[in-house]
Amino acid sequence: MKKVLLLLTAALVLGACNNDNASRTEIWTVAPEKGVAGINMGFGYVPAYIVHKGASASWETVAGPIEGFSFKTGSQTTLRVRIDRIANPPADGRSERYTMEEQLAQTESAQEIDPLIFSPVCEVMVASRRADAQMAAYWIRDLRYGEDAQWQAFPWEIEGFDFTPGHEYRLRIQPVAVYDEAKNGLTDDDSWTVKYDLRELLSDEEKASEGLPE
Repeated sequence: MKKVLLLLTAALVLGACNNDNASRTEIWTVAPEKGVAGINMGFGYVPAYIVHKGASASWETVAGPIEGFSFKTGSQTTLRVRIDRIANPPADGRSERYTMEEQLAQTESAQEIDPLIFSPVCEVMVASRRADAQMAAYWIRDLRYGEDAQWQAFPWEIEGFDFTPGHEYRLRIQPVAVYDEAKNGLTDDDSWTVKYDLRELLSDEEKASEGLPE
């Protein structure tokens, strides 16, 4: 009896594992503009699709390409998407792969939802010197992780921010997905980028920042 129970348990466990790794298919509606999604490690955001899945009443962002799908700015598209689990994904990578099985509809459409609602306003400290003068990068501390967060390189400009060496700043910034029409002939991943806008200057203190990496 015990042997039979063990075999049944093993079968159930294997079945659960197989189900976890099995492909599934969903119907997605992809909005005509892009939002942003956070990367898994460090500070940074990437352009992301804004997607309505099946009968879901809410929109969400999905990072990463949909293989076989060409995103068209200004058009809302309905797809049948196959979703495959990625075995042993890297710590900073995706755990799922998306493939378009069929494009069901595509219509010229105004955006139904403001992409900025998916873009968090982040509070950061900006150090008194650049991280790399050649790359125009800043040292920042991401205050979402507390006042003692570590300094990290931030290799992007902040639109609307006037940096003066020797000053330490506290800012609120927001990532925004931006379409570059001049790159329209490239893949949609290359024709979209993320910029960072200054939303609020909270403090500006003339001082040398402490604890910066060498």
